Amino acid sequence: MTVSDLSQKISMNNKVLEVIERIARDGLCTGCGTCVGICPSDALKMVRFNSNGCHFPQLDNERCNNCGLCLRVCPGYSVDFKTLNLDIFGREPEDILIGNYQSCHLGHATDDDIRYNAASGGVITALLIFALERGIIDGALVTRMKKDQPLEPEPFIARTREEIIETSKSKYCPVPANVALKKILNSKRAEKFAVVGLPCHIQGLRKAESVHKGLKEKIVLHLGIFCSHNDTFLQTEFLLSNLLLRAQDVAKIDYRGEGWPGMMSILLKNGRKLSLPFSEMISFHKLWFYALPRCALCCDLTAELADVSCGDPWLPEVMANEKIGKSIVICRTKIGKAICMEAVRNGCIEIEELDPNKVKRSGDMMKTKKRDIKVRFFLRRLFNKPTPVYNTVLMQPGPINYLRGVLVYLNVWISSKRYMRRFINPLSRIELGLLSLKKG
Repeated sequence: MTVSDLSQKISMNNKVLEVIERIARDGLCTGCGTCVGICPSDALKMVRFNSNGCHFPQLDNERCNNCGLCLRVCPGYSVDFKTLNLDIFGREPEDILIGNYQSCHLGHATDDDIRYNAASGGVITALLIFALERGIIDGALVTRMKKDQPLEPEPFIARTREEIIETSKSKYCPVPANVALKKILNSKRAEKFAVVGLPCHIQGLRKAESVHKGLKEKIVLHLGIFCSHNDTFLQTEFLLSNLLLRAQDVAKIDYRGEGWPGMMSILLKNGRKLSLPFSEMISFHKLWFYALPRCALCCDLTAELADVSCGDPWLPEVMANEKIGKSIVICRTKIGKAICMEAVRNGCIEIEELDPNKVKRSGDMMKTKKRDIKVRFFLRRLFNKPTPVYNTVLMQPGPINYLRGVLVYLNVWISSKRYMRRFINPLSRIELGLLSLKKG
Protein backbone atom coordinates (compact mmCIF):
# COMPACT_ATOMS: atom_id res chain seq x y z
CA MET A 1 0.00 0.00 0.00
CA THR A 2 1.38 3.42 -0.93
CA VAL A 3 1.42 6.41 1.39
CA SER A 4 -1.36 8.14 -0.52
CA ASP A 5 -3.48 4.97 -0.50
CA LEU A 6 -3.04 4.65 3.26
CA SER A 7 -3.92 8.30 3.86
CA GLN A 8 -7.04 8.01 1.73
CA LYS A 9 -8.12 4.78 3.42
CA ILE A 10 -7.73 6.31 6.88
CA SER A 11 -9.61 9.50 6.06
CA MET A 12 -12.45 7.70 4.30
CA ASN A 13 -13.05 4.67 6.51
CA ASN A 14 -12.34 5.89 10.04
CA LYS A 15 -13.38 8.64 12.35
CA VAL A 16 -10.54 10.98 13.29
CA LEU A 17 -10.89 10.16 17.00
CA GLU A 18 -10.43 6.44 16.37
CA VAL A 19 -7.33 6.90 14.22
CA ILE A 20 -5.66 9.51 16.46
CA GLU A 21 -6.10 7.16 19.41
CA ARG A 22 -4.81 4.22 17.38
CA ILE A 23 -1.69 6.06 16.21
CA ALA A 24 -0.81 6.93 19.82
CA ARG A 25 -1.76 3.51 21.20
CA ASP A 26 0.28 1.66 18.58
CA GLY A 27 3.41 3.68 19.27
CA LEU A 28 3.39 5.53 15.94
CA CYS A 29 2.98 9.08 17.28
CA THR A 30 6.19 11.12 17.10
CA GLY A 31 4.81 13.79 19.45
CA CYS A 32 5.75 16.48 16.90
CA GLY A 33 2.54 18.50 17.39
CA THR A 34 1.84 19.05 13.68
CA CYS A 35 -1.74 17.82 14.01
CA VAL A 36 -2.42 20.36 16.76
CA GLY A 37 -0.78 23.21 14.87
CA ILE A 38 -2.73 22.59 11.68
CA CYS A 39 -6.20 21.75 13.09
CA PRO A 40 -8.66 24.39 11.79
CA SER A 41 -11.20 23.85 14.58
CA ASP A 42 -8.82 23.80 17.57
CA ALA A 43 -10.03 20.31 18.37
CA LEU A 44 -6.62 18.94 19.36
CA LYS A 45 -4.12 19.67 22.11
CA MET A 46 -0.90 17.97 23.16
CA VAL A 47 -1.08 16.36 26.59
CA ARG A 48 1.81 15.01 28.63
CA PHE A 49 1.26 11.53 30.00
CA ASN A 50 3.39 11.03 33.11
CA SER A 51 3.18 7.25 32.93
CA ASN A 52 5.34 7.08 29.79
CA GLY A 53 6.86 10.55 29.77
CA CYS A 54 5.56 11.48 26.32
CA HIS A 55 3.24 14.02 24.67
CA PHE A 56 0.27 12.70 22.71
CA PRO A 57 -2.58 14.53 20.96
CA GLN A 58 -5.92 14.59 22.73
CA LEU A 59 -9.05 15.21 20.66
CA ASP A 60 -12.11 17.22 21.66
CA ASN A 61 -14.74 15.26 19.76
CA GLU A 62 -17.31 18.05 20.07
CA ARG A 63 -15.04 20.50 18.23
CA CYS A 64 -13.80 18.03 15.62
CA ASN A 65 -15.50 18.23 12.21
CA ASN A 66 -13.77 15.03 11.00
CA CYS A 67 -11.96 16.87 8.19
CA GLY A 68 -9.02 14.47 8.46
CA LEU A 69 -6.41 17.22 7.99
CA CYS A 70 -4.54 16.13 11.12
CA LEU A 71 -4.10 12.64 9.69
CA ARG A 72 -2.90 13.93 6.33
CA VAL A 73 -0.05 15.86 7.97
CA CYS A 74 0.93 13.20 10.52
CA PRO A 75 4.53 11.97 9.98
CA GLY A 76 3.94 9.21 12.51
CA TYR A 77 2.18 6.70 10.28
CA SER A 78 3.52 7.77 6.87
CA VAL A 79 6.08 9.93 5.08
CA ASP A 80 6.21 9.92 1.29
CA PHE A 81 9.88 10.82 0.97
CA LYS A 82 9.89 10.32 -2.79
CA THR A 83 7.08 12.79 -3.48
CA LEU A 84 8.32 15.31 -0.91
CA ASN A 85 11.84 15.21 -2.36
CA LEU A 86 10.46 15.82 -5.83
CA ASP A 87 8.34 18.73 -4.55
CA ILE A 88 11.15 20.35 -2.53
CA PHE A 89 14.29 19.60 -4.53
CA GLY A 90 12.92 18.58 -7.94
CA ARG A 91 14.69 15.22 -7.77
CA GLU A 92 15.14 12.12 -5.66
CA PRO A 93 18.37 11.97 -3.63
CA GLU A 94 21.36 10.24 -5.17
CA ASP A 95 22.91 9.73 -1.75
CA ILE A 96 20.88 7.39 0.48
CA LEU A 97 22.67 8.41 3.67
CA ILE A 98 22.66 12.22 3.39
CA GLY A 99 19.71 12.90 1.11
CA ASN A 100 19.58 15.79 -1.36
CA TYR A 101 22.19 18.49 -0.82
CA GLN A 102 24.03 21.33 -2.55
CA SER A 103 27.16 21.31 -0.37
CA CYS A 104 28.52 20.11 2.98
CA HIS A 105 30.53 22.16 5.46
CA LEU A 106 32.06 22.34 8.89
CA GLY A 107 31.27 25.62 10.60
CA HIS A 108 30.52 27.71 13.67
CA ALA A 109 29.11 31.05 14.77
CA THR A 110 31.63 33.90 14.87
CA ASP A 111 30.12 35.28 18.08
CA ASP A 112 32.15 33.50 20.77
CA ASP A 113 29.34 33.59 23.36
CA ILE A 114 26.82 32.06 20.95
CA ARG A 115 29.34 29.44 19.84
CA TYR A 116 30.40 28.46 23.38
CA ASN A 117 26.87 28.29 24.80
CA ALA A 118 25.29 26.34 21.94
CA ALA A 119 25.09 22.56 21.54
CA SER A 120 27.67 22.40 18.76
CA GLY A 121 28.92 25.62 17.27
CA GLY A 122 25.80 27.81 17.26
CA VAL A 123 25.30 27.87 13.47
CA ILE A 124 21.51 27.65 13.66
CA THR A 125 21.32 30.41 16.28
CA ALA A 126 23.59 32.65 14.19
CA LEU A 127 21.61 31.98 10.99
CA LEU A 128 18.33 32.87 12.71
CA ILE A 129 19.72 36.12 14.10
CA PHE A 130 21.16 37.02 10.68
CA ALA A 131 17.86 36.25 8.90
CA LEU A 132 15.89 38.24 11.48
CA GLU A 133 18.14 41.30 11.44
CA ARG A 134 18.29 41.31 7.62
CA GLY A 135 14.50 41.17 7.33
CA ILE A 136 14.46 37.75 5.66
CA ILE A 137 12.17 36.55 8.45
CA ASP A 138 9.91 38.27 10.97
CA GLY A 139 10.16 35.47 13.51
CA ALA A 140 11.28 31.91 14.11
CA LEU A 141 9.51 28.87 15.51
CA VAL A 142 11.92 27.68 18.20
CA THR A 143 11.82 26.01 21.62
CA ARG A 144 12.96 27.04 25.08
CA MET A 145 12.42 25.50 28.51
CA LYS A 146 9.62 27.11 30.52
CA LYS A 147 10.73 29.46 33.29
CA ASP A 148 8.00 28.33 35.72
CA GLN A 149 8.29 24.63 34.71
CA PRO A 150 11.98 24.21 33.84
CA LEU A 151 11.67 20.58 32.74
CA GLU A 152 8.92 21.39 30.23
CA PRO A 153 9.71 22.63 26.68
CA GLU A 154 7.90 25.67 25.29
CA PRO A 155 7.62 26.07 21.51
CA PHE A 156 7.02 29.70 20.57
CA ILE A 157 7.72 32.37 17.94
CA ALA A 158 10.93 34.27 18.71
CA ARG A 159 10.98 37.82 17.35
CA THR A 160 14.14 39.26 18.92
CA ARG A 161 17.83 38.42 19.02
CA GLU A 162 17.58 37.83 22.77
CA GLU A 163 14.72 35.37 22.39
CA ILE A 164 16.61 33.41 19.72
CA ILE A 165 19.72 33.16 21.90
CA GLU A 166 17.53 31.98 24.77
CA THR A 167 16.50 28.93 22.72
CA SER A 168 19.98 27.68 21.79
CA LYS A 169 21.18 24.25 22.96
CA SER A 170 19.53 20.88 22.30
CA LYS A 171 16.62 19.64 24.38
CA TYR A 172 16.84 15.93 25.24
CA CYS A 173 13.13 15.59 25.96
CA PRO A 174 9.87 15.44 23.97
CA VAL A 175 9.21 18.71 22.12
CA PRO A 176 5.86 19.19 20.32
CA ALA A 177 7.37 22.10 18.38
CA ASN A 178 4.82 22.21 15.58
CA VAL A 179 1.96 23.22 17.87
CA ALA A 180 3.31 26.75 17.27
CA LEU A 181 2.37 26.48 13.58
CA LYS A 182 -0.97 27.81 14.78
CA LYS A 183 0.69 31.12 15.63
CA ILE A 184 2.27 31.30 12.19
CA LEU A 185 -1.06 30.63 10.51
CA ASN A 186 -2.70 33.34 12.63
CA SER A 187 0.09 35.91 12.04
CA LYS A 188 -0.11 38.94 9.77
CA ARG A 189 -0.46 38.03 6.12
CA ALA A 190 2.88 39.40 4.88
CA GLU A 191 5.03 37.96 7.69
CA LYS A 192 7.70 35.33 6.95
CA PHE A 193 9.12 32.75 9.32
CA ALA A 194 11.86 30.20 9.89
CA VAL A 195 11.20 26.89 11.63
CA VAL A 196 13.75 24.88 13.60
CA GLY A 197 13.06 21.22 14.27
CA LEU A 198 14.14 17.62 14.44
CA PRO A 199 13.60 15.39 11.39
CA CYS A 200 10.05 14.46 12.49
CA HIS A 201 9.13 18.14 12.95
CA ILE A 202 10.43 18.96 9.47
CA GLN A 203 8.60 15.96 7.98
CA GLY A 204 5.32 17.03 9.57
CA LEU A 205 5.88 20.62 8.47
CA ARG A 206 6.57 19.66 4.87
CA LYS A 207 3.44 17.50 4.82
CA ALA A 208 1.43 20.39 6.27
CA GLU A 209 2.78 22.77 3.62
CA SER A 210 1.73 20.33 0.90
CA VAL A 211 -1.91 20.65 1.97
CA HIS A 212 -1.94 24.27 3.19
CA LYS A 213 -0.77 26.86 0.66
CA GLY A 214 -0.91 29.71 3.18
CA LEU A 215 1.51 27.95 5.50
CA LYS A 216 3.93 27.24 2.67
CA GLU A 217 3.97 30.92 1.69
CA LYS A 218 4.79 32.04 5.23
CA ILE A 219 7.66 29.67 5.98
CA VAL A 220 10.77 30.63 4.03
CA LEU A 221 13.48 28.75 5.94
CA HIS A 222 13.49 25.20 7.35
CA LEU A 223 16.41 24.45 9.68
CA GLY A 224 16.81 20.80 10.66
CA ILE A 225 18.75 19.27 13.55
CA PHE A 226 20.47 15.88 13.28
CA CYS A 227 18.75 13.33 15.52
CA SER A 228 19.45 9.67 16.21
CA HIS A 229 16.44 9.59 18.57
CA ASN A 230 14.89 11.59 21.38
CA ASP A 231 14.20 10.73 25.02
CA THR A 232 11.10 10.76 27.18
CA PHE A 233 10.77 12.96 30.25
CA LEU A 234 11.51 9.83 32.28
CA GLN A 235 15.11 10.02 31.05
CA THR A 236 15.61 13.43 32.67
CA GLU A 237 13.95 12.25 35.88
CA PHE A 238 16.21 9.18 35.86
CA LEU A 239 19.34 11.32 35.48
CA LEU A 240 18.18 13.58 38.29
CA SER A 241 17.52 10.62 40.58
CA ASN A 242 21.04 9.31 39.91
CA LEU A 243 22.29 12.70 41.14
CA LEU A 244 20.02 12.39 44.21
CA LEU A 245 17.90 15.28 42.99
CA ARG A 246 14.15 15.79 42.70
CA ALA A 247 12.44 17.39 39.72
CA GLN A 248 10.69 19.92 41.97
CA ASP A 249 14.06 21.22 43.20
CA VAL A 250 15.23 22.25 39.70
CA ALA A 251 15.12 25.95 38.76
CA LYS A 252 16.81 25.66 35.34
CA ILE A 253 18.27 22.92 33.18
CA ASP A 254 20.54 23.07 30.13
CA TYR A 255 21.21 19.75 28.40
CA ARG A 256 24.16 21.15 26.42
CA GLY A 257 26.46 24.18 26.39
CA GLU A 258 29.72 25.38 27.96
CA GLY A 259 31.86 24.33 25.01
CA TRP A 260 31.85 21.13 23.00
CA PRO A 261 30.73 18.46 23.46
CA GLY A 262 29.59 20.36 26.51
CA MET A 263 28.02 19.93 29.91
CA MET A 264 24.57 19.27 31.28
CA SER A 265 23.98 22.09 33.80
CA ILE A 266 21.37 21.99 36.55
CA LEU A 267 20.58 25.05 38.65
CA LEU A 268 18.65 24.26 41.83
CA LYS A 269 16.16 26.54 43.53
CA ASN A 270 18.53 26.88 46.50
CA GLY A 271 21.15 28.42 44.19
CA ARG A 272 23.36 25.36 43.96
CA LYS A 273 24.61 24.43 40.47
CA LEU A 274 25.60 20.96 39.30
CA SER A 275 27.30 20.00 36.05
CA LEU A 276 27.38 16.61 34.36
CA PRO A 277 29.79 15.99 31.47
CA PHE A 278 28.03 15.35 28.19
CA SER A 279 29.76 11.97 27.89
CA GLU A 280 28.06 10.82 31.11
CA MET A 281 24.69 12.35 30.30
CA ILE A 282 24.64 10.80 26.83
CA SER A 283 25.62 7.25 27.88
CA PHE A 284 22.05 6.19 28.68
CA HIS A 285 20.83 7.97 25.56
CA LYS A 286 23.25 6.00 23.36
CA LEU A 287 21.88 2.74 24.76
CA TRP A 288 18.28 3.81 24.00
CA PHE A 289 17.09 3.62 27.60
CA TYR A 290 14.01 5.85 27.94
CA ALA A 291 13.97 6.52 24.19
CA LEU A 292 10.72 7.62 22.57
CA PRO A 293 9.43 4.32 21.08
CA ARG A 294 8.53 5.88 17.71
CA CYS A 295 12.13 7.04 17.26
CA ALA A 296 13.20 3.43 16.73
CA LEU A 297 11.12 3.44 13.53
CA CYS A 298 12.66 6.60 12.01
CA CYS A 299 14.93 6.42 8.95
CA ASP A 300 15.91 10.12 8.84
CA LEU A 301 18.98 11.11 10.86
CA THR A 302 19.99 14.34 9.12
CA ALA A 303 16.63 16.10 8.61
CA GLU A 304 16.70 15.35 4.89
CA LEU A 305 13.74 17.61 4.05
CA ALA A 306 15.23 20.81 5.54
CA ASP A 307 16.79 23.74 3.70
CA VAL A 308 19.82 23.51 5.99
CA SER A 309 20.67 20.68 8.39
CA CYS A 310 23.13 20.91 11.29
CA GLY A 311 24.54 18.43 13.76
CA ASP A 312 27.49 17.36 15.88
CA PRO A 313 30.69 16.58 13.94
CA TRP A 314 31.63 13.23 15.47
CA LEU A 315 34.81 13.02 13.41
CA PRO A 316 38.12 11.87 14.98
CA GLU A 317 40.03 14.96 13.84
CA VAL A 318 37.35 17.27 15.29
CA MET A 319 36.84 15.33 18.52
CA ALA A 320 40.60 15.35 19.20
CA ASN A 321 40.97 19.13 19.09
CA GLU A 322 37.64 20.96 19.27
CA LYS A 323 36.68 22.40 22.66
CA ILE A 324 34.45 25.39 21.81
CA GLY A 325 32.05 24.02 19.19
CA LYS A 326 31.59 23.24 15.52
CA SER A 327 28.70 21.91 13.45
CA ILE A 328 28.32 19.85 10.34
CA VAL A 329 26.29 22.07 8.00
CA ILE A 330 24.43 20.55 5.04
CA CYS A 331 23.05 23.12 2.59
CA ARG A 332 20.24 21.32 0.79
CA THR A 333 18.26 23.92 -1.16
CA LYS A 334 19.26 27.02 -3.12
CA ILE A 335 17.61 29.30 -0.56
CA GLY A 336 19.35 27.46 2.29
CA LYS A 337 22.77 27.77 0.68
CA ALA A 338 22.19 31.40 -0.31
CA ILE A 339 21.37 32.40 3.27
CA CYS A 340 24.40 30.50 4.60
CA MET A 341 26.74 32.16 2.10
CA GLU A 342 25.30 35.59 2.83
CA ALA A 343 25.76 34.96 6.56
CA VAL A 344 29.40 34.10 5.85
CA ARG A 345 29.92 37.29 3.83
CA ASN A 346 28.44 39.31 6.67
CA GLY A 347 30.70 37.69 9.25
CA CYS A 348 27.99 35.87 11.18
CA ILE A 349 29.27 32.33 10.61
CA GLU A 350 32.45 30.71 9.38
CA ILE A 351 32.31 27.55 7.28
CA GLU A 352 34.74 25.38 5.36
CA GLU A 353 34.02 22.74 2.73
CA LEU A 354 33.59 19.23 4.09
CA ASP A 355 33.83 16.07 2.02
CA PRO A 356 30.37 14.42 2.00
CA ASN A 357 32.10 11.09 2.73
CA LYS A 358 33.30 12.57 6.01
CA VAL A 359 29.73 13.57 6.83
CA LYS A 360 28.76 9.93 6.37
CA ARG A 361 31.58 8.83 8.68
CA SER A 362 30.46 11.15 11.47
CA GLY A 363 29.37 8.95 14.36
CA ASP A 364 27.96 5.45 14.33
CA MET A 365 24.37 6.34 13.53
CA MET A 366 24.68 7.64 9.97
CA LYS A 367 24.79 4.19 8.38
CA THR A 368 23.14 2.20 11.15
CA LYS A 369 19.91 4.20 11.02
CA LYS A 370 19.40 3.38 7.34
CA ARG A 371 20.32 -0.29 7.88
CA ASP A 372 18.72 -0.91 11.27
CA ILE A 373 15.30 0.37 10.24
CA LYS A 374 14.40 -2.79 8.32
CA VAL A 375 15.37 -4.91 11.34
CA ARG A 376 13.24 -2.81 13.63
CA PHE A 377 10.30 -3.09 11.25
CA PHE A 378 10.82 -6.86 11.19
CA LEU A 379 10.81 -7.08 14.99
CA ARG A 380 7.65 -4.96 15.22
CA ARG A 381 5.85 -7.18 12.75
CA LEU A 382 6.91 -10.29 14.65
CA PHE A 383 4.77 -9.01 17.52
CA ASN A 384 1.96 -8.00 15.14
CA LYS A 385 2.57 -4.29 15.67
CA PRO A 386 2.10 -1.73 12.85
CA THR A 387 4.97 0.14 11.22
CA PRO A 388 4.97 3.51 9.45
CA VAL A 389 4.74 3.63 5.66
CA TYR A 390 7.75 5.20 3.95
CA ASN A 391 8.25 5.70 0.24
CA THR A 392 12.05 5.71 0.18
CA VAL A 393 15.13 3.56 -0.41
CA LEU A 394 16.63 1.81 2.62
CA MET A 395 19.83 -0.18 3.00
CA GLN A 396 19.91 -3.93 3.51
CA PRO A 397 20.79 -5.00 7.07
CA GLY A 398 23.49 -7.45 8.08
CA PRO A 399 23.89 -9.72 11.15
CA ILE A 400 25.21 -6.92 13.38
CA ASN A 401 22.12 -4.87 12.55
CA TYR A 402 19.88 -7.65 13.84
CA LEU A 403 21.86 -7.85 17.08
CA ARG A 404 21.68 -4.09 17.55
CA GLY A 405 17.98 -4.09 16.70
CA VAL A 406 17.25 -6.61 19.44
CA LEU A 407 19.33 -4.61 21.94
CA VAL A 408 17.51 -1.36 21.10
CA TYR A 409 14.09 -2.92 21.49
CA LEU A 410 15.09 -4.66 24.71
CA ASN A 411 16.32 -1.40 26.26
CA VAL A 412 13.29 0.60 25.11
CA TRP A 413 11.01 -2.10 26.53
CA ILE A 414 12.89 -2.29 29.86
CA SER A 415 12.67 1.46 30.40
CA SER A 416 8.96 1.47 29.49
CA LYS A 417 8.12 -0.93 32.35
CA ARG A 418 8.16 0.55 35.84
CA TYR A 419 9.07 -2.77 37.47
CA MET A 420 12.07 -3.23 35.13
CA ARG A 421 13.68 0.18 35.57
CA ARG A 422 15.67 -0.90 38.63
CA PHE A 423 17.87 -2.91 36.26
CA ILE A 424 18.84 0.03 34.00
CA ASN A 425 21.93 1.11 35.94
CA PRO A 426 23.56 -2.36 36.13
CA LEU A 427 22.56 -3.18 32.55
CA SER A 428 23.99 0.09 31.26
CA ARG A 429 27.34 -0.64 32.94
CA ILE A 430 27.46 -4.07 31.30
CA GLU A 431 26.48 -2.77 27.86
CA LEU A 432 28.86 0.19 28.01
CA GLY A 433 31.62 -2.19 29.04
CA LEU A 434 30.94 -4.43 26.06
CA LEU A 435 30.93 -1.41 23.74
CA SER A 436 34.31 -0.26 25.07
CA LEU A 437 35.73 -3.74 24.53
CA LYS A 438 34.49 -3.66 20.94
CA LYS A 439 36.15 -0.29 20.32
CA GLY A 440 39.35 -1.47 21.99
